[in-house]
Amino acid sequence: MFHNEDIESGITTNKVYSRQQMISLLQEASPEYSSNSCQWKLGEMLKSGEIVRTGYDQYMISTGKARPVYSPDYSETASAVMARIAEKYPYIAFTVFETVLMNEFLNHLVAQNTIFIQAEKDIASYVFRYLQEDGYRNVMLKPAKKDFDLYWSKDTIVVTDLVSEAPMHASDPHKITMEKMLVDIYCDKLIKGTFSRAEYPFIVEQAFDKYRVDRTSMLRYARRRNREMEIAHVLDADLN
Repeated sequence: MFHNEDIESGITTNKVYSRQQMISLLQEASPEYSSNSCQWKLGEMLKSGEIVRTGYDQYMISTGKARPVYSPDYSETASAVMARIAEKYPYIAFTVFETVLMNEFLNHLVAQNTIFIQAEKDIASYVFRYLQEDGYRNVMLKPAKKDFDLYWSKDTIVVTDLVSEAPMHASDPHKITMEKMLVDIYCDKLIKGTFSRAEYPFIVEQAFDKYRVDRTSMLRYARRRNREMEIAHVLDADLN
């Protein structure tokens, strides 16, 4: 028979496994059982809650509570900007990120906020002009790092292009997903200058501990930003 204590001793908490890796662990714990029996056991462990599915072909040992999907807690300013853009351009794809969202995961908090609007390509300039006309004072369109550093002020709004194939919320498409945020704060030249880069592994650890994060979706997006191997290295070092 399967011995759960042997199975669980081979599974590391907070480590993500593929289905095949889980089946291999089951076979190591009970080598007398066939692959089909191990697949049946995996299904039973999912039903009982011993392990949980965290994304496509991603499984983890249960910690006793289901991790929620991340829902960003925006400032009043960011929420207002999001609502204004959605009202003016109801059919365009865009997401909103603000640097104070990182404070949930940082040791050294971000004191001065910056709001980043990523809008679909060829639309960013229209969003930029609209926000200026709507009375927002410090709005930048795709600034170079030196211009951002020179002209930045509190609650600056930065409008840039939305990278294609970004992971989006199905029900709240303008709110940033955890997968997108973890990649953007590592890749974006402006965002990564607003916090200590040394804290990135800690942010990742906290995010995976508190929320349901789809590693496959995250790395697919990291590939679009040409940082898949670097971010995968952080995930493997920090979560295994």
